[in-house]
Amino acid sequence: MVKVSATSFTEATAQDWEVAVANGRRHYVANAGVAALNLLKSQKDEPGLSWQVNNYEHSLSAATKALRNGEDEEYVVAVLLHDLAQDLDPMRHDRVAGTLLKPFLNSANHWMVANHQVFQLSFRVNSKFDTKKVETFRGHPYFEHTMRFCDLYDQSCFDPRAERLPIETFEPMVRRIFGRVQEQRMGSYP
Repeated sequence: MVKVSATSFTEATAQDWEVAVANGRRHYVANAGVAALNLLKSQKDEPGLSWQVNNYEHSLSAATKALRNGEDEEYVVAVLLHDLAQDLDPMRHDRVAGTLLKPFLNSANHWMVANHQVFQLSFRVNSKFDTKKVETFRGHPYFEHTMRFCDLYDQSCFDPRAERLPIETFEPMVRRIFGRVQEQRMGSYP
């Protein structure tokens, strides 16, 4: 790969910018989704805290279950990456993951990821959590979509014996979902 000789934006020549933009286009399209996958993979050896599986294993279990249930590819990717920000901000991991994934998901899947934490509360029976807090969202167009996700794929995927396909199974899906957006964006980049 050719590198520009400039060491700041202001000293870059027109040719430097052509090289930098062309290299950027190739890189971001070729590596679409890799950063998200790497963030998830970085959690592979994290402790499970009080649960019998860690976040990485939980994410693979949930995505495996969604795939086996015939969910579409974008939904499977949303399920796989829904807790992507768990270690970054545990108390707002849904909002952070939603922000990271927004450009790559349809509005229903984005809203589901960005708001799933409050929906989880309804399944935390026998706890001190407010299991009725989710009612503040009742009537929202994506309420049932998000409740279904939490019921089928989030709250029920902490079993260490559950099937977990390897991350490599999901990598092409993530790359396709991210890639479709990167190709569109890079095509309009100057």
